[in-house]
Amino acid sequence: MLRDFDPAHEGRMQLTGESMLALNLSSYNYLGFAESELDLRDDVIRTLRQSGASACSSRSELGTCSEHLELEALVADFIGKEAAMVIGMGFASNSAVLPALVNAGDLVLSDELNHRSIVDGARLSQATVRVFRHNCARSLQRELRMAIARGQPRTRRPWRKIVVLTEGLFSMEGAICNLAAISAVCKRYRAYLYVDEAHSIGALGRTGRGVREHCGVEAEDVDVFMGTFTKVSMYLS
Repeated sequence: MLRDFDPAHEGRMQLTGESMLALNLSSYNYLGFAESELDLRDDVIRTLRQSGASACSSRSELGTCSEHLELEALVADFIGKEAAMVIGMGFASNSAVLPALVNAGDLVLSDELNHRSIVDGARLSQATVRVFRHNCARSLQRELRMAIARGQPRTRRPWRKIVVLTEGLFSMEGAICNLAAISAVCKRYRAYLYVDEAHSIGALGRTGRGVREHCGVEAEDVDVFMGTFTKVSMYLS
């Protein structure tokens, strides 16, 4: 049932008594997988009875269970990587993992329209952060050439490593990453490539493997993939 909102913004609404087919853009269920006939409740109940609802400990101590390891192996196999790590929150996957990957003496080149979690992670890392024009391989190439030629500020020493950050499907404005061109530039200048596929895994590609598959890029041409179970893949899983 469609609802009419009060134009005076007083918080009232009324049912129109009409219905229509529409594209759902009000939630992450934009492909409608949440309405699947697949019922996983029995599996969930069985796992809860077997393993409980919480490990009551962090993964680095006693919180890793067989289900974690099985899930990580399945994710790694699906993505085409040697290993995967499951983290409890998508935002934290970027904001907490990036500071573990880069530090002082490293250079981060970030797309100017990257998600806030990527921006926060890059800033927290203590690495030098520069931006390149949105989805522009030429701009990225210019930044890489200047960075390699000039080295670190003041010391002019070579960067310890250079990491390029981009999204697969940009969540704020819907553009698909020009991943073939971006990855080619990274390979040419020996920069690491980190791709946030939170909105593209499960939604793009012939078999749902994201923008990498959609653009015909090999898994080994991207160093780190980030994804999430709170978007399309939650319903697929």
